Amino acid sequence: MRRRFRQAVLRIATLLAVLAGPVGASAAPSGGEVLFVYPPDGWKLALETRVGKIRFTEYVPAGQSVEAWSEMITVQVVENSGDLSATDVARRLRTQFIAECGQVRHRGPERLNVGGYLAARLYLECTDPISERRPGGARYRKHEVAAYQVIQGKSDLYVIERAWHGDNRSEPGAPYGRADVWGWDGFLHAVEICDGARRDRPCFGLGLLSAERADIFVSQADPVLPYGCDYFRVLTLLPDLERPARPTVVVPLKLGRGPFGRRKGELKLVDELVGAYQQNRPAAVILTLSRGGLIGIFRNDVAKTARDAVALRSLLTQAGVSSERIHETVNPACAGS
Repeated sequence: MRRRFRQAVLRIATLLAVLAGPVGASAAPSGGEVLFVYPPDGWKLALETRVGKIRFTEYVPAGQSVEAWSEMITVQVVENSGDLSATDVARRLRTQFIAECGQVRHRGPERLNVGGYLAARLYLECTDPISERRPGGARYRKHEVAAYQVIQGKSDLYVIERAWHGDNRSEPGAPYGRADVWGWDGFLHAVEICDGARRDRPCFGLGLLSAERADIFVSQADPVLPYGCDYFRVLTLLPDLERPARPTVVVPLKLGRGPFGRRKGELKLVDELVGAYQQNRPAAVILTLSRGGLIGIFRNDVAKTARDAVALRSLLTQAGVSSERIHETVNPACAGS
């Protein structure tokens, strides 16, 4: 059934242009767009290929393969197809799925907004597939479940699928018995498309935090600022978009008294950030003040944080970090304090 679904997508692509997938956590930029998809811990890249304008990638849990799997994540990128409707593509996927099933349940397609991009989400469950064997001889399972998220980019169409199949609903990894009976919503919510050329828009995959998200992270570090804001600024190490990017690391940094960079712990942090840079892991450093570093006069505390940000930037560039890969933003909630 799965290969037939893939063929169905390819047929859709004939009308629209079709398939492809990301490298590692993110796809190479196309027209400035970058797709971030994060398989669960312990999963591996099992297949990566390209057919014409189509890039296609599959991930499976460790110990499984594209020939023998119980769970799979598939990412398809349809290049130069910005005029396609995500909802129409999801409907066609639903129609093909239903045609292959004995009993079927479905939800959607549901329209949604993913970081400013129009998208559609679709959940499908097939029990007792009509066909018994896949092309090549492998058999279908009693239960075939798939969740799709289709996103309309500016130039490309992105199809992200998470699938499970098995003979018993209680098998490990089965999307049943959870608060969300269809499962996998957390994975789909984490999918993100960013404009790789923009620095003024939040994008967690690039390490660019929204003020709200930065507040959430720094609140876990016992904020003590008396100014109606929990941090002053964020310094981000951006990834190289020509390489696979790893998941973003967030560091709430509580600055102490004295210039930054003189303590062992601060120098160790610089080394760790350089390591993240070398691994192409975006890093967002949220600058706030410790109780010992807080003076209590807004103008002085802002100046102190700005000086330490300059010192941190200097130490990073001295260690080989490109200045073009360092981006800094000021917390707008502190601007009027």
